[in-house]
Amino acid sequence: MAKRTPSVASASPVPGGPRDDVELSKLQGDERAKARRARQTLYNLLYSLAACIGLVIVMVLAVPRPSQSLIQPVKYLEVAASAAQSSQQPIVAPQLMTKNWYSNSARWTAQPADGVANWYVGFVGPKNQYLGLTQAFESNPTWLTLKLKGDMPTGSRIIDGRKWVIWQSTVKHSPAATMDYALVTDLVNPKRNPGMNGPNTPTDQVIVYGTATKAEFNKFATLVNRAIDKAYNRSAK
Repeated sequence: MAKRTPSVASASPVPGGPRDDVELSKLQGDERAKARRARQTLYNLLYSLAACIGLVIVMVLAVPRPSQSLIQPVKYLEVAASAAQSSQQPIVAPQLMTKNWYSNSARWTAQPADGVANWYVGFVGPKNQYLGLTQAFESNPTWLTLKLKGDMPTGSRIIDGRKWVIWQSTVKHSPAATMDYALVTDLVNPKRNPGMNGPNTPTDQVIVYGTATKAEFNKFATLVNRAIDKAYNRSAK
């Protein structure tokens, strides 16, 4: 009878053996590589951000800064002199309130759509307050009402001997609009034909308006009075 060869079962890998250690080491190496790549991506992002910030700082520092405001004051006295010469009218150009004020606009309009020739000059103060002056030639009540649309006469006051009518808005605005408060005075222009009521009939008007304080309005009106006397007395000669 033949001998039977006993079968030998193949040995299974023992957990924790060399093969598992290799696989574990490989897995850990992959994880570390991923972590390194993630950190590198973050570092690259931070480097790029720092570079952008640095570039912006350099550009800001490299831009030249003017020592004065970019808004160039208008030489309104020169504009006024030119307007007076071309129109042969007594143009009212008051002096500046203080050295901190400047003119931002000045113009002569000979043939406007409403038919009333006018001179305008605007001023801006150190706190961005505004004062404007409009001088109308051969004005009329309709023109004045349209110019001060939304305002009503509420009284009058005498400033340096000249009567100024106060016009105020019927609606309170916040912040104040440029026409919420205005002063109006009538003038007799010696170069214009006298009105139907005689040679002393007012033909011109000066309107002062803006967003300044009442004290600044009064001071400005005083300067305007002086400019009126200078312009109209010279025109009468």
